[in-house]
Amino acid sequence: MINPNNRTMLVDGDILLYVCSTQMEEPIKWDEDTWTLHASERKTIDKFADTITYYSQILLCNNIAIALSSKTNFRKKISPLYKYGRRNNRKPLTFAPLREWVKKNFKTYEMPYLEGDDVLGILATSDMIKGDKVILTKDKDMKTVPSTIWFMQGDNYTIIDEDTANYNHMIQTLTGDSTDGYSGCPSVGKITAEKILKEHKGNKGAMWDAVVKRYKMNKLDRKYALLQARLSRIIRASDYNFERRRPRLWLPRV
Repeated sequence: MINPNNRTMLVDGDILLYVCSTQMEEPIKWDEDTWTLHASERKTIDKFADTITYYSQILLCNNIAIALSSKTNFRKKISPLYKYGRRNNRKPLTFAPLREWVKKNFKTYEMPYLEGDDVLGILATSDMIKGDKVILTKDKDMKTVPSTIWFMQGDNYTIIDEDTANYNHMIQTLTGDSTDGYSGCPSVGKITAEKILKEHKGNKGAMWDAVVKRYKMNKLDRKYALLQARLSRIIRASDYNFERRRPRLWLPRV
């Protein structure tokens, strides 16, 4: 039986902040030539609070932890192109004030050099928060973390064991993510990546060897493959130095 008092909803704060603040923007046409964009801070806050309540009731979680991205990002240090295409993207009007309100009214977690996804990964795989934990997100990349996930667009739990999480990480290493600014292995989509890795699932060393072999077939060396693996790796507790408060760059381990 689920005990809501011993159960925490780990919220992808970046996504929920963006979704709620975007939904509350309203374009207004004043005349034949003039448009402006308006948003109510109060309505945005209410939208966020209502959404948290809705999902906490569905997931039977009396405890809420919200993960937020730091201003610093270790991936941008190892690859200047990481999310370079998003550098000029406009944040919704009420994004910043909503973020400040959330930090004052909820238990939030933010760690230097880490994105919100990484914070979720650490919270899900460490003892920082005791009891049962469920990640609430829209981001399919969270399938690279051993965890229980509820996708906002879904209607059931997704449970990812460690072997599946490691397999999904290698899939992502091969396919890349062009919107995040890392390309993966040329001409390798998800179907091809699955063909390359399927027989090796559960064997980290064999999966990594298969990844490197495919990159070399495309005239790209192990160092380049390792960079793609590090960019695609969502940080887990084992990838984090808690004393120094710094991520450890991923290395293949058998």
